[in-house]
Amino acid sequence: MGVIARNDKLLTLIYSSNTRVGTHTLSYLAGIDEKYLAIDLAKTKVSDTQWAEIAEALGVKIGDLVDKRELEIDDESTANFGSNDWLKIIQNNDSVISRPIAIKGKRTKQIDNPPEILEFFEVDSAGLEQSPSNDTDPDIERKTENENFIEKNN
Repeated sequence: MGVIARNDKLLTLIYSSNTRVGTHTLSYLAGIDEKYLAIDLAKTKVSDTQWAEIAEALGVKIGDLVDKRELEIDDESTANFGSNDWLKIIQNNDSVISRPIAIKGKRTKQIDNPPEILEFFEVDSAGLEQSPSNDTDPDIERKTENENFIEKNN
């Protein structure tokens, strides 16, 4: 059993408010009427054990969570870093986690592009490819499975 609470009805977002992708991903969550827990690494520390569990869930090493472009050292210096070295870097510099981590139930994903967070909520985008016009009614035909549209007569 892991130390990270996992719930199918609650998304946990681990992000840094000091990164662009982190703040934009959080803004997508703010626009959804679903429960979520946002953990800002600039204000709250995640334990080393939790980082190890996150890396394992993602199938990567702890050092792979770090955006090495944020470090002011060359790649040769980091080649011999172990897990403890990476954990110290993460604990002392939240912006090295430039890609937020989303956890919901058994799913764990590092977010590269903020709209990817919507995958956790099965947000439907039916009809969004159409531009609104006053001349025609919107096409509300079913685009995906198991949708129920109700037509209202005025």
